[in-house]
Amino acid sequence: MLQMGVIRPSGSAWASPVVLVPNPNGEICFCMDYHKLNAVTLPNNYPMPRTNKLVKKLGRAQFIPILDLTQGYWQVPLNKTAKKMSAFITHVGLYEFNVLSFRLQNAPATFQKLVDGLLVELEKCAVTDLDDVAIFLESWAKHLEHLQKVFKRIREAKLTVKTKKCQIGLNRVAYLEHQVGQETINPLQAKVNAIQKWPVPK
Repeated sequence: MLQMGVIRPSGSAWASPVVLVPNPNGEICFCMDYHKLNAVTLPNNYPMPRTNKLVKKLGRAQFIPILDLTQGYWQVPLNKTAKKMSAFITHVGLYEFNVLSFRLQNAPATFQKLVDGLLVELEKCAVTDLDDVAIFLESWAKHLEHLQKVFKRIREAKLTVKTKKCQIGLNRVAYLEHQVGQETINPLQAKVNAIQKWPVPK
């Protein structure tokens, strides 16, 4: 993160601890415990999207490209005051973020507002849940046309996508724990199986 310019050495009076959290893919995620900072932060009440509304829009589509904005929060710069407050302790010193950090109370609302602004006037063909952008289309020609429009907006905003997590040219996709497309909306089978196999309480 230091080499990427995401963080810098700090002399802040603020300091949060670091925690290492295992990801489902087996990797270790480096996280800050911002509980105390979040407790004194004024909330940003920008509305977050409702899953049922997003999924309903996608259900009727014949093609649904899904784009994943990689390290999205790190593409939002912090002002001087926020940088000081984001400071965290490591075994090799105190550092602070130059960009929006995960785990900050207002990070989701801030990033959602940014991406909603990115898709202004494209609401009839695209939706987003934080860093997951879904484009819902009824023809292959529209698929190509709207993909170009969304990619242009992403480029102009200097955001990047994670190619290995993108899905393009598919008529059914997994999105927000549902399988959607071609007039159908179903919960992911893995989620259903987990509920069906849940042990009886003792």
